[in-house]
Amino acid sequence: MKSFLPNDIKDENRKIIFDILLQHPELAKVEITEKTAMSFVTVSKIVNYFEQIGLLTATGESREGAGGLGRKRTVYRFNGNSYVTIGIQTIGKRMKALLVNLYGRIVDSYAIDTPIAFHGEQFAAVFDEIVERMRKKAEEIGGTIVGIGIGVDGAINRRKKTIRMHTADRREEDYPYEPIIDNLTQRARLPVLIENDVNASILAEFRNLENAEEPVNDLIHISVGDGVGAGIILNKELHRGFNASAGELEYMCFDPDYRKTPSSVGWLESKLGIETLHGSYDLASAEGRDACAEYVARHLALVITNMISILDINRVVISGKTVALFPDRLLTRTAEYVTQYTDWDPKISVSDSSDSAAIGAAILILQQEMIHVLAD
Repeated sequence: MKSFLPNDIKDENRKIIFDILLQHPELAKVEITEKTAMSFVTVSKIVNYFEQIGLLTATGESREGAGGLGRKRTVYRFNGNSYVTIGIQTIGKRMKALLVNLYGRIVDSYAIDTPIAFHGEQFAAVFDEIVERMRKKAEEIGGTIVGIGIGVDGAINRRKKTIRMHTADRREEDYPYEPIIDNLTQRARLPVLIENDVNASILAEFRNLENAEEPVNDLIHISVGDGVGAGIILNKELHRGFNASAGELEYMCFDPDYRKTPSSVGWLESKLGIETLHGSYDLASAEGRDACAEYVARHLALVITNMISILDINRVVISGKTVALFPDRLLTRTAEYVTQYTDWDPKISVSDSSDSAAIGAAILILQQEMIHVLAD
């Protein structure tokens, strides 16, 4: 068993109280004490520290003690906008930036409908514009930006420190990402991290389920559109895998004769990518939409079947441009095919958020940097 140093205990206590205040934004010191195993003195010191750094504000209100007896209790309000992060997603031809607060709520947003490669020089210029805009908004609400998270539609290999992305001619190329992150960090003078867009998205979906009082331990999020990918959460932890490539579904294959070439996409992406579907079906006609939905449902059900049979996960969220073409029909038929293939009945739903990668990236950097804020 690990022996905790005094500072470890102090930091853990701060994290516990921070989490309590996220759930109960207005409490007195005694009420916080009642929700923990800490002494009133310990709670009082932490609350005073939180007030000092702007996390808490005394409301000027007071409450009677238990049963109306004893001294009145000063009530403190949690400042959800006191610390914020910037979340950016680059997916296909659209770039979206959000300012997200401690509750994971969107404070400001900014979208650019121009294809901008994450590894290109133009990205840095747009990045500067986003940071400047979000800094002004943070000042308006009295918030401090603690970091920037970027959800990128590429395969990130954290051992090799590379990100694999499609080039203009549909080939794939690996780019070292550390020089890019270093450059962005210096420009913004803030911590910057990158995450695969679907990995970032699943964190937002996980938070949404918690907020909807449907907490889960395990979750799969499958996104189908410009590419095909999945995020996986096991035991409430994001599962990246050995090469951080868990969920790279574009290479999933159900054709034993398929052979990938340098200029081709993976087998599954060649079947479910939005460009393929637009080229194969007349989506302006009801007949074409029905045929396309049936085709996608069969393939998507195969993916879900293989994933849940290996990982034994019962909760699945699907999203992306392909899913958005016919969400209700696709959801119904996919669930029916999964049951046909397995005789199981997992709970599958369609994501209603188009910004989940940006929100998830913001949540990631928030989790990373708030540890430092609470520990100072």
